[in-house]
Amino acid sequence: MSTQTITARSAGPADTDTLAATLAEAFQSDPVLSWCYPDVAARARILPTAFRVILEAAIPHGGVETALEGAAASVWVPPAAEIDAERMAGDLGTASEQYADRLLTLMGLLDEHHPTHKEHQYLFLLGTRDAWQSQGLGTALLRSVLTWCDHDGVPAYLEATSERNRSLYERHGFAVTKVIRLPDGPPLWCMWREPV
Repeated sequence: MSTQTITARSAGPADTDTLAATLAEAFQSDPVLSWCYPDVAARARILPTAFRVILEAAIPHGGVETALEGAAASVWVPPAAEIDAERMAGDLGTASEQYADRLLTLMGLLDEHHPTHKEHQYLFLLGTRDAWQSQGLGTALLRSVLTWCDHDGVPAYLEATSERNRSLYERHGFAVTKVIRLPDGPPLWCMWREPV
């Protein structure tokens, strides 16, 4: 399938369960979330609920997109979005069960290193179901928002959680600005993209 034939569309509340399941599958073996939820069975139980919390907070701001009817999803936080971060952190902490402290450590590090010098689109999550990996869905979801960024002169920011993801983002113009180290855990690469 050509990436030219894959189209992204905005997700709505009716997509929440499907996209939570998609993101849970996509991130089941992610290094950072494996650190956050080290028990495999607990991770499989927690992730769908955690992603549902994130989607319910993000969808009203128009930053959630999907491709191939839920086979892939992206969660962007637009510059003007005012997400209730404290409430979301509380809900995620509850969803994280015995791993709430790890989740809050991760969120604290993300917040501490998040750039504040310029308004930007923030790519919080991007994931594709296993069967659709390397088929261009992630590229289609990136292109959808980055085209808008380039047209309107808006930078974009993200944290890559694996070397494979970092390479994908580098191909789309992102550059590493710093590396976050989790306590006794894997790195996250902070990445910034100026509009072209």
